[in-house]
Formats: sequence, structure tokens, C-alpha cells
Amino acid sequence: MPVLDLKLYTTISICVALVAFVYSCNIFTPQKWFPPPVENSPNQVTHSESVEYQPPLNGVDKIWSNSEKGLGATSSIFQSMLSERILTPRKPVMGPFLTSLVNFLQKEKICIMVFINMAYCFLFLLGRFTLKFFFGELRVIESQHMYDRLLNFLLFKVVFVGAILEPKWEELLIWTSWFTILGFLRIFSMLCRDRFEYLTFSPNTPVQAHLRILVLLILILLSDIFWFIMCISIFRSMLLLLTFECFTLFLDTVQTLIKYLIHLRDITRQSVWESRGILLYYTEFVTDTLILVATLGHYLHIMLLHGISFTLIDAVLFLNMRSVFNNLRKKIVAYCNYRQAISNMQTQYPNATDIELKEYNDDCAICRDSMDKAKKLPCGHMFHLTCLRSWLEHHSSCPTCRRSLLKGDSPRILEHMEVPFL
Repeated sequence: MPVLDLKLYTTISICVALVAFVYSCNIFTPQKWFPPPVENSPNQVTHSESVEYQPPLNGVDKIWSNSEKGLGATSSIFQSMLSERILTPRKPVMGPFLTSLVNFLQKEKICIMVFINMAYCFLFLLGRFTLKFFFGELRVIESQHMYDRLLNFLLFKVVFVGAILEPKWEELLIWTSWFTILGFLRIFSMLCRDRFEYLTFSPNTPVQAHLRILVLLILILLSDIFWFIMCISIFRSMLLLLTFECFTLFLDTVQTLIKYLIHLRDITRQSVWESRGILLYYTEFVTDTLILVATLGHYLHIMLLHGISFTLIDAVLFLNMRSVFNNLRKKIVAYCNYRQAISNMQTQYPNATDIELKEYNDDCAICRDSMDKAKKLPCGHMFHLTCLRSWLEHHSSCPTCRRSLLKGDSPRILEHMEVPFL
């Protein structure tokens, strides 16, 4: 049972936001910012030559003034970037009253927090609607994966912010908003992958179920591209740090989308599509390898900016780097073993003859189907070519006796299992 019902939370958030808005409107008085106009005397300058009145500087206006004078040496790496692109107000495009009202609200931190809470409330409602419309009821394993990924994402971002940022609320506000949107998109992208794996093995799946997942994947991909363009236009000086999430989200979504299209193409074919397994394997291998390389480079970049100070943050970063490096190494080793096993299968393992198949008198141990054609391994076991190729994508031994299929290895149990990257 949830700690707080979403309807109750929404009601409370709306009421508090309305109170904060009314409070801000009552506190904010235009006379405080704009004194009554004074009529010009003949000795005074004309209206065209008059100097425009400048309202008192609040917190954001001071940042604008400081950015024009040049940032001091005490500014952090991100403060200069944020004051250049985000915290620096642009020349007023609204009326002077609305501009001053916005600046006043930016100065009131309590109002800012209330409105941020309202934004998160709308985000929760959007997430609930997306779940109901595109997924319906989540399976237990899907819910567990969603909460685990959300927790891992939050923990890593806490470490990231602690390693990079100084405790200034303006910076935390910008980074929190940025990672919230990307985390929202990533959670649903991973949910689409889980649902795709479930629908792959579900017979008689309705067409509407496939269309909904495909539409959601396309929307996530377009949103990620839009967010990437915003990153280029706003955070030009910190592209390597901020575009990492956009890049990995793009690869995850593209991988699921390509695998989904391959699956739909396969179920519409009347005959067996032998290239299906190869396309799926290389799609997963290329995207996962790029994600691991980008993640390792991202950790190195963070450590370069943060420096090595032997703190808890350094220990967490080092452990994450070690885990990613091991996954990357296993991925490459498994690929090399796969290439060698495929080469051996094509050159050294003969096709079974009709007499051998008759004497063998058994089904394929992988798919449990009868065999008209098969490959014969050195240990004497026989399998379908396509089944054996799919098996070699994750293993390098005989499916029955576990004898190694790699050249030069002794006939012992040898498995190179891949570690999935989430």
C-alpha cells in the first residue's frame, strides 16, 4: 500500500500551490518596483531621452550584473556555465510587471519549492496515465525492475551531484530538473524493453499491444532527441557531462526499437528467418558495447573533474568503474569466443548425414524439435544449425555435455556467460 495516495497528494499539492501563488501576488506590489511617474519639466530631458527606470536588484538580477562584470575566481565550474546559460536572465521579453513578478518569485525559495512540488505532482500523474494507457497492469517482475532502476538512478545522481557541484540551491534546482526528465524517460524505455521480452514469448498477442509499445518507444526517442538539442543550445560548455544520459537513453531505446521491428518482421514471415538471431545478437552487442564505453568514459570524466581525494564518493566511483570495465571485458571476450565458435562450426563441424540422423534418433536438445538437417559436434551430439548459432551467442560449449567448442581448449566445462547491463 502506498504511503500517500496519489489523489490526496495531488489535492494537497494544488491547494498549497494556490496558497503560494496568492501569497506571492499579495506580497508583490508593483509600487515597490515601479514608482509613480514624474512629469517632465521644460528643463528636464524629453521622454525619448529619459533613462529607463531600473528596479532594485534581486538574487537573479545580481547574477545578471555579475555576469556582465565577469565572474570572480571563486565561481565553480558549473556556476560560470549556469550563469552564462540558465541563471542569467535574458533581456525582458514580457512586460515589466510580469518580468519583475518572475524575478520576485525566483527570489522566494519557499514558493519555488512549492511550485517544484506541483511540477513533480503533474509528472507523477503523467507517469500514471502512461502506465495505464500503454502498459495496463504491470507484472510483478516489471514493477520490481522499475523500482530497482529508479533507486540505482537516484543513487548514482546523488553521487554525481556530490562529486561535481557545490551546495548552491540554484545549481541543485537546475540539475534536479534536468535529471528528473531524463530519469522519467529512461524508466519507461526500460519498461518497454521488459514488456517486449514478455510479448516475444507470449502467443496470440493483440496487435494493439505491439502498436502501443512501438508508439511509446518512438515518443521516447523523439523526446530524447529534443532534450539533446536543448542540451546543445543551453549547456554548450558541459556537453560531455550532460549529453551522456541522452546518448545512453538513445542507444537503449534504439536497441529495443530495432529488436521489436525484427520480431514483428519475423512473426509475419511464413518460413523460418535464419538471419533473425544474427541481427538480434549484433544489435544488442553494438549498442551495449557503446553504452559501456560511454559509461566508462563518463566515470573517468567525473573523476578528472572531481579529482582523487580518497573520500566515499571516490570509492563509489571506483567501484562503478570497475564493474563497468568488467562487463565490457566480458562482453568483448564473449564476442571473440562467439566468432571463434562460429568459425569452427562452419569449417570443422560437418553436416550430419541421413544415416547419422537415423542412428542418432533424437530431437534437437535446444528446441526439442525433430531434425531433418543438423550439425554434428566433435562430441557426437547433433543440433539444428540455427539453434546452435543462437546457443553460441551466450555459450561456448556443447549444450548437452558442456564440452568446449573453442579451438585449443581442453574438453572441460567452459562457459562464458554474459553479464547483462541495466
